Amino acid sequence: QNIMFGPLMFPAGEGSSVHHNNCSNLGDDEDLESVPCLMCTKEFLFPDEKEVCLSHLLQEHFIVISDVHLIADLPRYIKFWKGRFESSGNFKQYCTTLLADAKDKLTGVVHEKQEFYLLSEAEVTDRELREKLQKERLESVLEQQRIEREDMAFTHECLYCRQTLGPTRSDFLTHLSSQHNLQLGKPSNLVYVDKLIETIEQKLNNLQCIYCEKFFKDRNVLKEHMRKKAHKRVNPNNEMYDKFYIINYIEPGKSWKEREKLRRKKTSHSGSTGEDEDDDDDSEGEDNGDWSDWEDDIQQPIVCLFCELSLSGWAAVLSHMKNQHLFNYEEHTLALDFYEQVKLVNYIRRQVYRNHCIICDGEFSCRNELLKHMVAEKHIDMPQRSLWNQPEFYFPTYENDAFLCQIDDKKEEEENSEISGALDEINVLRDSALPGDHQLQKECSKDML
Repeated sequence: QNIMFGPLMFPAGEGSSVHHNNCSNLGDDEDLESVPCLMCTKEFLFPDEKEVCLSHLLQEHFIVISDVHLIADLPRYIKFWKGRFESSGNFKQYCTTLLADAKDKLTGVVHEKQEFYLLSEAEVTDRELREKLQKERLESVLEQQRIEREDMAFTHECLYCRQTLGPTRSDFLTHLSSQHNLQLGKPSNLVYVDKLIETIEQKLNNLQCIYCEKFFKDRNVLKEHMRKKAHKRVNPNNEMYDKFYIINYIEPGKSWKEREKLRRKKTSHSGSTGEDEDDDDDSEGEDNGDWSDWEDDIQQPIVCLFCELSLSGWAAVLSHMKNQHLFNYEEHTLALDFYEQVKLVNYIRRQVYRNHCIICDGEFSCRNELLKHMVAEKHIDMPQRSLWNQPEFYFPTYENDAFLCQIDDKKEEEENSEISGALDEINVLRDSALPGDHQLQKECSKDML
């Protein structure tokens, strides 16, 4: 049974890892919180059921929250608006209304001019609420950093040698940097240091490289790999680590990499070398890194189709899938045109997100169990064409899926005729499914202008 849900996002902003009901707790250390639906009595456990909640609002109540990934505290945001809706008795006064046709997937009945309700910063109260939540989160993070900085009772055994270090977290990080060349960043730029150390320690204990996340057979091989490949640092493209860096909390929607892009462009326009700023902003122990790829959009991290690994190069992702998952993407898609590849990728993304096998559609409790099944049954293979060659898979499962940007159009000469047919199918599907947040915002913007 096909289940429609709003477009997802790979990790951004706060840097939490992509949530797939994974068996691993890495990056999912938040306590579960019960959050009520804006309109009914149904409740959802956040952060695990965040996407389910947003999908419920869209499909059952025709409500979309704009720029939801930029909201600092979504549970508080939803609880505030639920209270406001109930006290006012008329939630529509706070929303922008959009008319669009929608088709009931169960009955097939088309509802013409269905009203959809966009909750956005166009409403003054909404904008003020978002700003308040952002400010409070920043204050909370700065207070946490102050507590960590002033704590003189910290002790922890070195991740490499047997030495017990303290009494401050700064002493611990400085030791890792100076004695073992393990670069995690300036202590003054870090927050939630205990969790960062725990994360790094867990990876090393699991014989996993902290940069490329590849596993090794023993600790000596791992240490040699990290030394030779200059992988004794976190991957700047792995957004799971963003939550440990203060700069990511300063401005919603802008990570430290995006801010660095803007700074470099300004420096370039002014003719300045920006050496002083580089000393302040870029000396996070990244001496071995090449940050020139920040100027090129194609270097955005690309997430593997089957696991959570993200790599900065197309060839690296293809090689990883071929070697680690025995899935030769280029070979499987040799006869597919651009649009067929798009549908195939979006199908695989949706199935893996739902923890469903791409071949037999079997459902599993978490990503690890799914991968075990697919390996054991040799189901990491090309799925039947009838499964993925559906117009609904023109829509990306993840809005920011860099994998789709790398697909080659092997039949470029036929592109114009293909576009016409693709648009026809998309229009048909749009009439039969609820539009997502992004589309509502676009149409709403037109109406407001």
